[in-house]
Amino acid sequence: ILQNLGKADRTVDDVFDEYEVNFTQQQTNANRLHKEVANYLRCCRALHGASKSLYETLGDVYEPEWVGHELLYAQAQNSDMLWTDFCHKLQDQTLTPLTAYQQQFPDIRKKIDKRGRKLVDYDSQRHQLENLQRARSRDEYKIARARDALESARITYEALNKELYDELPTLYDQRIPQIAAHLQTLFAAEATVMAESSKVAKELEAIADKLSKECTKGTYQVKRAAVPRPLSVIEPSTTQNANSPSMWYDGGADDGDGNDSHEVLKGSKGSLNISNSEDNNIDSTSLEVQGSYKPLPDSDPKPRTPSPEPSSQVPPLIAATDNHTADEAVPPEPVSTPDDSNDNTDRSSPQPDVNNRPTISAPVTQNKEETGRPYEEIEFEDKKVNGTVTSPARTNGEVIGTKIPPASPPAGATTEGLPPGVLYRVRATYKYTREDVDEISFDVGDIMQVVEYEDPEEQEEGWLTGVKEGTTDKGLFPANFTRPI
Repeated sequence: ILQNLGKADRTVDDVFDEYEVNFTQQQTNANRLHKEVANYLRCCRALHGASKSLYETLGDVYEPEWVGHELLYAQAQNSDMLWTDFCHKLQDQTLTPLTAYQQQFPDIRKKIDKRGRKLVDYDSQRHQLENLQRARSRDEYKIARARDALESARITYEALNKELYDELPTLYDQRIPQIAAHLQTLFAAEATVMAESSKVAKELEAIADKLSKECTKGTYQVKRAAVPRPLSVIEPSTTQNANSPSMWYDGGADDGDGNDSHEVLKGSKGSLNISNSEDNNIDSTSLEVQGSYKPLPDSDPKPRTPSPEPSSQVPPLIAATDNHTADEAVPPEPVSTPDDSNDNTDRSSPQPDVNNRPTISAPVTQNKEETGRPYEEIEFEDKKVNGTVTSPARTNGEVIGTKIPPASPPAGATTEGLPPGVLYRVRATYKYTREDVDEISFDVGDIMQVVEYEDPEEQEEGWLTGVKEGTTDKGLFPANFTRPI
């Protein structure tokens, strides 16, 4: 627009224009360098704070009795001093000079802008004088005043132009020594802190190696407490478990013919031998729990005959108490009495299942001449193998037990609305994992449909046969792991 309001052509200085381009580039680079150095200093201070916090934490974690504890503290102090000195050098020897170098550019920029305005004024006065001189009616007074204004504008412009001609090249030439000095200071300080930090790191590594070696030697191992003494086996006669199956017997009972009597009860865990002497002394009664059945040295075993007197017959005792719920009870082991091919009579009779827990009852007669002796209770604690309830004993895949008549629905079992062939239904109260191919496994809550044995002669006490609902699995399962529905 009329050469930026110079009203026409303007005065051009190519040399100064080149100086101005160099100055602009130099100012931009100085601003960027100052900004990045300031950011670098902030990051170094943050790193210093993080390093200091790390070493403080290491000082707390590193226990006083460990090797090199004092050295660790000393190296932490050295690292803190290194970073503190480095940050001070960056601030004093790099950032502060850069700030001073950067602050001179705004003043020179103002001079350059002022020179441009004075150049426009000079061109304006020049064009005004030329117009007055070209006028038809010359006004010498106006021409003289225009010449004075032009001369004043020229003097002002030339003064600023000369000053900038001196400053701009000088400032531009200073860029190399300024940048070189700042970079030299920066990298020298960084090299120092890195070298010293490397030494500190090596010392810390040596401390860690010593600690590792001492640990390998077992220097800091915690002294182990003595091995706990094994639990002593408590005799069943001294400690009674309310959740264990029980058996009452009369310590003074003997055979009517005066011979020694022997009573053998065999369960899934072993056999119990009860022998009573002729003198009916309870102290002579011996109890022996054996892992396997052994025949007693009775060459002529005779069946025990109950006494005709009602007072001499001992009723069975139900071991499980009513105040124990099904959830608190430990799953019992079904106990069965084996058939003895050498004896003509059974040595024990099965007892009903009360509260899902079996009761072993051995009816023993008492001597007619001695009545009123207190009964003694012998208990067998339920056993668990590795935390799992054991199932009724089986030998070579066959259940050891007394053959009983075909299964009949127990009390409380619903028999209405069942599929054909189903006697009743039961729900699992304990988890069971099958131990043979003819058994079935189930979890707590599973429902089984109890059916008749295919061969009633194979039915065993404590075992049922059925089909798990929702599946086609059919087989044997322990009855005392379930309850009727």
